[in-house]
Amino acid sequence: VKAPTRLIEYSVHSVTEGIDALGEVTVRIAPAGEDKRSFGGYGADEDIIVASVKAYLAALNRMVAVLGMAGQKPEGEVSEVGIQTEA
Repeated sequence: VKAPTRLIEYSVHSVTEGIDALGEVTVRIAPAGEDKRSFGGYGADEDIIVASVKAYLAALNRMVAVLGMAGQKPEGEVSEVGIQTEA
C-alpha cells in the first residue's frame, strides 16, 4: 500500500502476567503531512511484535478505507510462474 504515514502514538499494556502474558497494543497514525485526521488500531497477542503489526494494520486499513486509497495499483513487479509436468 502506497500510503505514507506518521506514527502519533504507540502504547503497550500487559493484560495478563507470566511468560505467556497477553500484550495489548494501541497505535494512532496520521497520513504524512496531515495533522487534522488520525486513525487508531488495536492488536493483542502473546508476541508483542505480532500485536504491534495487528494494531498498525488495523489503523492502516481504517485510513485506506476513509481516504479511498484502496483502488491504487500495487507497487512492484508481477511475474508469471509456470509448472512443467512430464507426460
